[in-house]
Amino acid sequence: MMKVINNVLTIKDCFALYEGLINTNMWKLRMASTDYNRGRFPGVTLINGGETKCNIPYWIGYFNCLLDRINQKLNEQHKFEITRNLDRLVLNAQNENHYTEFHVDTLDDTYSIVGFLTPQWAENWGGELNIEGEIIKYKPGDFILFDSSKTHTSQEIIKNIPYWRVTVNYVIKKEK
Repeated sequence: MMKVINNVLTIKDCFALYEGLINTNMWKLRMASTDYNRGRFPGVTLINGGETKCNIPYWIGYFNCLLDRINQKLNEQHKFEITRNLDRLVLNAQNENHYTEFHVDTLDDTYSIVGFLTPQWAENWGGELNIEGEIIKYKPGDFILFDSSKTHTSQEIIKNIPYWRVTVNYVIKKEK
């Protein structure tokens, strides 16, 4: 199961959010999508295992409220809803020097949501989301919902780009 949720954020929203995020002193410079010592990229884990890991109340509040907006758009566009049972909240930033390995977010009974936060993106830059071979173009303000057990990665960024490829990743426990 995969659902593309269009236009959760406007381009104006993305510009404000992007500027706020990249100017916040919270980024860990050596995150990775797997346990391998390769493919490091900047990121920050705000919540993991349902517990706050990086206590920046503004951003935790922002992304919790954004989850409500995602759910509203998901319901409008797909007649589908998710719980508010947030297990993990992570931000990632990549440029042409960074990449992720194919990985699963968790094998638990959860959904993953990846949101594209960079305000401008050209198709020829690469950076698409690849979920088990299905390629989803990076479109600012769009979010993708899929089962957390599906392998996924970001496609390589193929040229020097003027922005960081910034995404948010939610992991949400499914309703029982």
